[in-house]
Amino acid sequence: MSLGQVAKSRGSRSTRGSVNHGIPIRKNTMSTYVQMDLSPGMPGGIGVVPIQDVAARVVGYCTHPRSGWHTYDMPGLEARRGGHFKEIAPWSLLWATALSGRLSASDVARFTHEFRSKLLQRLTALSAKDLAEMDDDEVKALALLCRSGFSGLWAPKVTKMLALYRPDAVPVLDGHVAMAMGFKRDGFRAGKEPRWDRIERTLLTLRSILRQQHGELTHVRDQVAHEVSDIGTVTDLRLLDIIIWTSQDDRIARAGSPTDFWLNRQPRDYQPGRFDPLPLQ
Repeated sequence: MSLGQVAKSRGSRSTRGSVNHGIPIRKNTMSTYVQMDLSPGMPGGIGVVPIQDVAARVVGYCTHPRSGWHTYDMPGLEARRGGHFKEIAPWSLLWATALSGRLSASDVARFTHEFRSKLLQRLTALSAKDLAEMDDDEVKALALLCRSGFSGLWAPKVTKMLALYRPDAVPVLDGHVAMAMGFKRDGFRAGKEPRWDRIERTLLTLRSILRQQHGELTHVRDQVAHEVSDIGTVTDLRLLDIIIWTSQDDRIARAGSPTDFWLNRQPRDYQPGRFDPLPLQ
């Protein structure tokens, strides 16, 4: 499979009750979906989250003008339409910065032709299926791709780039996702074989959610669509990425960012950005 073909194919605490917090999420009284398990089978993971809180967090994220939705997802969509993900160039790695990848000059310097060639081989060898449809052997091949890297550039950075090439198959595996799965924040970048095992287990867990909670994801997307018109442009996997990331982020208190920031945030009206390139005259 050519890279051009590939490019066509990328909680709140469980004891908390679901509340609206003034966020205008429509309720479907006929729905049987009341919660999502964001870490099934993962001891110490984030666990069960009320589905109304899930939808509210996604709205809060997508309507925040400086969130990854506006710096990564929507620009990435426009770049894909323009054919930018049909090759892996030296500057392709810079996409990770759009999602707080925190690249160093050393990371870029070591993103060599030799390394990119190996990455390209693994990417083009990947099954054309989305993650939900992959069998165990295909997930192992995906894990091999996601664990590609070198010291300073492991899964938390490299998957932020790769997810734009295959948004249906490659998740963003950063520190928040590691913690949501019950690992330490550095779970996807520390160690060797233990790191490999954590990545594969996480991929299998995400596959399980995509398969077993597809109805819940569809319900969340439908609810969010009332406020965020572009939510239909992202894959189920990327939507799940956002759900897990915001749910985990809301468990962390930082200066200027209290717990449940995304849940309690009063969203602005959604303003689609203009990301089409401006040609030189």
